[in-house]
Amino acid sequence: MRRDVFIDNDSGALSVVAADALDAIIDDGRSDDESFVQNFKALLLELYGDDSMPVRIVVNEPLTGDEEAQWLARASWRLDTTDGRLLVMGGFDPDVMASWKEATGGAADGHGVGVIEAKPGAWRVDLYAHVGSMNGRAILDASREKSGAAFRRSHRDRAFPLWLAQTLECSAEDDPGHEGLWNDVAGSIASGALRVDLESGDPIGFLVHVTPFAGSVGEAPAGGWFERDGNARTPGAFPLGVRSAVPDPNLRSFVDRLLGRKPAAVERPAATEVVEVIEVWTGDPLKKVAGDALPEIYPTQMFHLYWLAAMCADSPPRFELWVKAKGWPPPASTPDFAVVQKSGGIVALGPGRNLAGWELWWAAREVSILLNELPASAELDFATAPRLDYNSELNPAIGRTLYSGVVVGDKFQIKEMSPPVGRAAIDDALDFIRGVVRTAILGGDERSILMDAKTEFRQRFGAHWPVDE
Repeated sequence: MRRDVFIDNDSGALSVVAADALDAIIDDGRSDDESFVQNFKALLLELYGDDSMPVRIVVNEPLTGDEEAQWLARASWRLDTTDGRLLVMGGFDPDVMASWKEATGGAADGHGVGVIEAKPGAWRVDLYAHVGSMNGRAILDASREKSGAAFRRSHRDRAFPLWLAQTLECSAEDDPGHEGLWNDVAGSIASGALRVDLESGDPIGFLVHVTPFAGSVGEAPAGGWFERDGNARTPGAFPLGVRSAVPDPNLRSFVDRLLGRKPAAVERPAATEVVEVIEVWTGDPLKKVAGDALPEIYPTQMFHLYWLAAMCADSPPRFELWVKAKGWPPPASTPDFAVVQKSGGIVALGPGRNLAGWELWWAAREVSILLNELPASAELDFATAPRLDYNSELNPAIGRTLYSGVVVGDKFQIKEMSPPVGRAAIDDALDFIRGVVRTAILGGDERSILMDAKTEFRQRFGAHWPVDE
């Protein structure tokens, strides 16, 4: 059996698990990842970042010549299944698993999950990275020869494949001597100076090869997680990519842009669930802010607190806002965030479960704008926490903040906070964020501005908030 499936993934991980272990994994709640690997119920692989991609599933068949020749890294493990089903999924998040099971009955592909039909028994699973994944491209980037030069050497007079053209648009230096062509890819194609194969299709990111288990696959890695570049290799001929039977929306958007086509609008339903952060808070307890004059911001600047936390973390954290205000009409949910009535007159606002990356930064800002008419004495609690798939072996305090206070006049006064930092530090940090906001509004390339600001923030405030290094 051979088929392709697109795996949505907002996490830094990819996993293959035995479906019969799903309930146990959900109940475990990420407290002991390694045990599921040791018991042959999961293969867990680190990714270089958030990476959605086409994944090819091959069960009990040999790989084709291209599939074998073009892989760039491999993780291998044994999986035992009592019902004959395995699952390939983005991340290793019990909440995502539970949602998938509820939505599909545990029997069909769903958001971020692909079903692998095998037979009951022991299976060898080889997880191969290809050029359609960040892992595969990172291995090519680490090789001595630049990607553009390697392609030109291996494939003289051949048009660039789409995926490589998209990569070189962002890293023209990887095509030495031709950097100028990538500053305007569409213009270079139109002038004939650059050839890009617009029909080359979208490459697979990973290939999951499932074969009957025989022999040994070695020892499980410490902690249970296989490294991103395990068994890495660089093929002699630069890999063109194994064409997927399912599209990659990212590459489809790239083609539309090159051809000047406007993509069809996609209907997105409103988010319906706020993922709990405050009720399940596991960070340091709230502590009162010392001093008579409390830190304060306008309610419409609540996103400044989110941006502060996001500056600390490589992966943007989730957030939840509680509003308790008499007579305040809650806004409607949108595709990016949900608004949910809770007990005690509390309204909770938070991002949709599948929102990730930069969208979390923007959603925090959208939510804040809606707070422009909060009445005085409104009580606010705002929390951030690592994403659902956060690697539990890393510092769980990074990106975890909690603030509680009340609206006085037209400003939100922060009465309690976690982690408790000095008044001077929180004032300086909020001044820094205000400066970043002003620069981002005027500067145009907001993402680049924020990336640069992250580095400076960590240097200046890393002694007050835990930060990723």
